[in-house]
Amino acid sequence: MATYSDLTTGRTQGSYGDAFDFLGFTTLFRGISLLRETLTQRRAERAERLQIARELSTYTDRELGELGFSRADLPMIAAGTYRR
Repeated sequence: MATYSDLTTGRTQGSYGDAFDFLGFTTLFRGISLLRETLTQRRAERAERLQIARELSTYTDRELGELGFSRADLPMIAAGTYRR
């Protein structure tokens, strides 16, 4: 394990990256990156659900009935929770 003087001078047993990890910056950056990926994925999923809802809302009640749906089913279909 590195001592305080090793950390402040940049000398560690392994490399400078070990001191960087010791201070927790790598974990912080990984966490931020994971959060950004998660938010991007959720934003894309939400955009897809909204697109599905928009497309289904253009159907007439008769067309929805032929497909076996009612207008009240559209939010569940868009959310992916619809069960017959």
